[in-house]
Amino acid sequence: MRRFWLAGFCALMMLILAAPAWAASLRVEPKSLALGQPALVRLCLQGNPKVVRAELNGRETALALGKDGCWYGAVAPDLQDKTGKTVVRVKADGKQVAAARIKLFRRDRGARKLTVDPKYLKLSPEALERYKRDREQMQKVFGSFTPEGQWHTAFMLPLDSKVVSLFGRRSFVNGKERSPHGGVDLRGSTGTPVPAAADGTVALVIDAYFSGNTVLIDHGQGVITRYLHLSQALVKTGQKVKKGEIIGKVGATGRVTGPHLDFGVKLAGARVDPQDWVALSQVLAQHLGE
Repeated sequence: MRRFWLAGFCALMMLILAAPAWAASLRVEPKSLALGQPALVRLCLQGNPKVVRAELNGRETALALGKDGCWYGAVAPDLQDKTGKTVVRVKADGKQVAAARIKLFRRDRGARKLTVDPKYLKLSPEALERYKRDREQMQKVFGSFTPEGQWHTAFMLPLDSKVVSLFGRRSFVNGKERSPHGGVDLRGSTGTPVPAAADGTVALVIDAYFSGNTVLIDHGQGVITRYLHLSQALVKTGQKVKKGEIIGKVGATGRVTGPHLDFGVKLAGARVDPQDWVALSQVLAQHLGE
């Protein structure tokens, strides 16, 4: 019996000694986040892990090794997450190495009132089936995860024009409140070229019932951008694109009141303020750029 006990004890000690003993230092900024606002994650640790991930409210993003030897990435709460205290957790090769508490709050972005064709509110059976198919395809992309980042320079807003509707603004359509605005509306006339916000791979091109001609681009590290209501899409699913490459033209397809570009960013499935993301990506690019 003693021999079996000793053998088991030795095996346990070997597992403990073989486990990575990383001393980690985690920084999450800012520590108080509005819903939809991304936060910078910086992890410095001893050891050489292969995979480092950050998690917030059940959503994982990938961290990348920076020029200074620390790991960098971002996390963000969704527009409809609960407010209050929560925790950012970071894992190296599947094991938690650090955690940080942050606080979430709701930012008041005002409201917008839209009047649209009633067919977009009371859907026919055919329109409902089309909407369900559209949603399934888009959710499949938003729920996918490509850990390797394809971008090395900061993101940009696709149009250098006025933001006519802010991210997170409450939406009243034909007098009834709907989901808050998940992107930013950029002013543009029909036919205005729309460039990609950063390097990536076209994940989906679709003519959707509500969003019209739509392009989704996967940039890696959990970041996906969306371009809605295009008059024309000029790329195909699976195509590699570079920052600034024209992927479509401004239009007024789908449920809209006039031509514009509805540009959105998702991080691990969470809706993120595109303007905040562009600003944070500048910081990330400084640490991750070649």
